[in-house]
Amino acid sequence: MTERTSKPNVIFRIMLLMVVGVLIGTLAFSFLKTSTLSDLNLVNNDYLSMRENGGYVEILYSSLLNSSLLIIVLFLMGFCAIAQPAAVLVPIYKGLGFGVTIAQIYSKNGLNGFLTAFILILPCALVSSYALFIAVRESMKMSNRFFSQAFLDKRSESTSINEYVRLYAVKFLVLEAITAVSAAVDCLSSLVYNMLK
Repeated sequence: MTERTSKPNVIFRIMLLMVVGVLIGTLAFSFLKTSTLSDLNLVNNDYLSMRENGGYVEILYSSLLNSSLLIIVLFLMGFCAIAQPAAVLVPIYKGLGFGVTIAQIYSKNGLNGFLTAFILILPCALVSSYALFIAVRESMKMSNRFFSQAFLDKRSESTSINEYVRLYAVKFLVLEAITAVSAAVDCLSSLVYNMLK
């Protein structure tokens, strides 16, 4: 029963880390130099222009690649006994990206930026963030298991590490499928945005 109630707390803490990343990204955007802002606007223009021009295959590929890379990194971190601090940084990194992108859209589009961010970023962000939160939790659990076996001499557990690794791999395959759904949601969001424009 204790493990059941602790899972939502872990996910909630991971969510808070991403919110901190969003806030830092938004604030960092506010304090950047003009030259840096112009460099970042190129990224923002690519982000918006790709979605405005309806390059749906590019959107699908880009969205899937960006989210999959983080899922793969978290998967590999699970096999390291001391990767927990690095795994905690992943949602902050993802939040930084969201924060900077949203701030760029707001600065370019003003009040219309709210609707743009709501339609283009929020739906995909919710789905991909869900997969990321679960991936961070599972990566930390697996890393903790390796840590306890390596340093705390807890090798007498009833379930072998092979069974945990198989289950871990299956969980990450499911998370990758959720990431693919988030890429499809990104394409649909772009389609809706172009229809409403």
